[in-house]
Amino acid sequence: MKTTEFTNILKENPDKALFFEYQTGQYVRTDYHITEIKNVNFDTVDCGGIRNQWSEVHVQLWENEIPEPDHAVDTSKAMKIFDVVNRVRETYPESVIKFEYGNSIFPTAVLPVHQIKDTGNALIVQLIADQTTCKAKDRATTPEEKAAACCGPVSEKPKIRISLASLQAAESCEPGSGCC
Repeated sequence: MKTTEFTNILKENPDKALFFEYQTGQYVRTDYHITEIKNVNFDTVDCGGIRNQWSEVHVQLWENEIPEPDHAVDTSKAMKIFDVVNRVRETYPESVIKFEYGNSIFPTAVLPVHQIKDTGNALIVQLIADQTTCKAKDRATTPEEKAAACCGPVSEKPKIRISLASLQAAESCEPGSGCC
């Protein structure tokens, strides 16, 4: 989902509760905070030697160690946070939006949106775990290209020869010496 799509959904659904499901049946606490909205630029070189560049928007969700029963972020408050950020610098509107979250039982991860469910009085943003990929394999168009794409063929490791003559007498164990 692109950032613009997400913010348009917030605008179209003012004052609705906003929940985040980071795993099936597991929700970010309702008293979470949106602590940062990051424009993230990637500049990578994959194992096939190809440069890749793209941008994403990461929204950091945080839970205070001490629960705050009187604190909640609804769709309007989330939109106000986006507005504050956009007054300082524009959030990339056409970039994919992801949510950064972690707690004591779930390691911090950057999670894309799977879907947003509207329950009438609330929006539930369902997040999914991202998978790693091999861009060289992703670019391949034939099974042969896919087989050869990632990191090239595995080369055989060189064999190391060790002879008893190369070991020092003090570090060797010879038959009849009583060391074994």
